[in-house]
Amino acid sequence: MKLTLLAARQPLAIIVLVVAIIAGLTVAIWLLPLGLLAYALMVFFGMRDPVLIDAARRPPPTPRPRLTSPTFRAQIEAIERTHQEITRSAAQSGGPLARLLLPIAEQGRELVEEAYILADKGQIIERYLASVDRRKLEQEVAAIDRQIQSTRDPYTRSQLEETRQARLEKIQNVRDLDTYIGRISAQLQNISASLDNVLAETVRLRTADAASANSTTSQVARRLADLKSDMDAFQAVLDTALARSGAM
Repeated sequence: MKLTLLAARQPLAIIVLVVAIIAGLTVAIWLLPLGLLAYALMVFFGMRDPVLIDAARRPPPTPRPRLTSPTFRAQIEAIERTHQEITRSAAQSGGPLARLLLPIAEQGRELVEEAYILADKGQIIERYLASVDRRKLEQEVAAIDRQIQSTRDPYTRSQLEETRQARLEKIQNVRDLDTYIGRISAQLQNISASLDNVLAETVRLRTADAASANSTTSQVARRLADLKSDMDAFQAVLDTALARSGAM
């Protein structure tokens, strides 16, 4: 059903349908059934299009986070543009090669989704770090040190030491988040560079023989799978760091 709707809603097919209706009602009535037949044939052949078949099998897209950070939005836009070019190149290849390249485009789409999640966490960290006054934290630690030195009451000293430790942990968490935001940016750059390489491979494969194409697409798919595994592991570490810091 989904495949039929996608084929029926192709822009060119819609144009043929509209022209058929207008021509049938204003020029000659026999043009209407002729135009409808042409539309039906376009839908029929569209249902055999590997690109539409792949789109019909694809699960509904998950809602993407809204990126407000200029830095991360620019990185994501570059990643999306490259993936769109990969999908277009795969679709234009046609025939058996399209069946080899479309799964690669799908892997690329999964990386784009992961990149959005990563960029969203990056902007969460960015906002949190912007709200933290680091100098004030250091001044608070120095003030607590002076209180500890001048306090004789054991209970008061104990409470001050616990407060001091909490402040030191927050300072360390902020430093860790500084590191993670750099790692997120580097990971997004890695995704962008990897997809750039995939795009170059898809263009090259359109001129390669079948055996070479099959071998190369397997290698590309393996590289993308490894990259996604690395991203999943990094996401898990990042989630732990965000929870510990209180940024989320």
